[in-house]
Amino acid sequence: MLGALPVGAQAPADPAKPAADRPRLFVNELVPQSATPQQAQAFTDAVVQALSARGVYEVLSTRDLQGLIGAERQKQLLGLCTDPSSPQCTADLSQAVTARFLLTGQLARLGRTYQLTLQTLDVEKSQPVARSTRVAGSLEELTALVPYLAAEATGSPLPPPPSKVLPIGLMAAGGGAFIAGGVVGLLSLSRAQALNEELCPGGALPTQRCAGLNLKPRDFYVQKSRELAGQQALAVGLLAGGAALAALGVWLFPPEVRAAKVAVAPTSNGLMFSGELP
Repeated sequence: MLGALPVGAQAPADPAKPAADRPRLFVNELVPQSATPQQAQAFTDAVVQALSARGVYEVLSTRDLQGLIGAERQKQLLGLCTDPSSPQCTADLSQAVTARFLLTGQLARLGRTYQLTLQTLDVEKSQPVARSTRVAGSLEELTALVPYLAAEATGSPLPPPPSKVLPIGLMAAGGGAFIAGGVVGLLSLSRAQALNEELCPGGALPTQRCAGLNLKPRDFYVQKSRELAGQQALAVGLLAGGAALAALGVWLFPPEVRAAKVAVAPTSNGLMFSGELP
């Protein structure tokens, strides 16, 4: 069951609330370790996107901060702020860049695998909130785990698991096509053997010729040979297509996400526990 245990009788964050009523989370740039800066930047953007989509926090990234600073400089250049040192000019910027929670992380390459580590710090209390680490065999697999990593690292509720309907459907269709191809192939082999018995009831003679009995017209056997060739081609096509569909389903099957059952979720007023309770 889903439940919440409040700390200090505080209410959980409501994703439907405006950004001003949500706790602010600043996402720092991920640090590359044996990975390229471009890869670390791409995963930073993925983390920001995942957290913004969840709506638990008001997410602020380094790019957002650079944009805010640039906007303030533009105001000064346009003369909208005559005294840059005045409280009126600096209040908006200082308020905009103040965040209670700070998320940092590292993207590391370990041989042929990649590891993404995220951790969140409560700046006001100077204490860690949560931490999460995942290892994947490729950047694509690790990218699919970013929403779950970000949720665990920030103590927010986990996103719904990815749908398995399409890959399971592809694997089922592939298995059915493969079985059908096997059945068609066995039937064609059985019919070919029956025709061979009719043409050569005792097997081929030493002269490599057959002595068939009660044979039908030649056109009949030519037609049957063409039908058998078509059935064999169909069987091969079904076998190959079934194997391809099953392989595609396995490739599209989402990776298993192992996550904690209970998480600590920061709110605008404090902390709460959320998740599956026994």
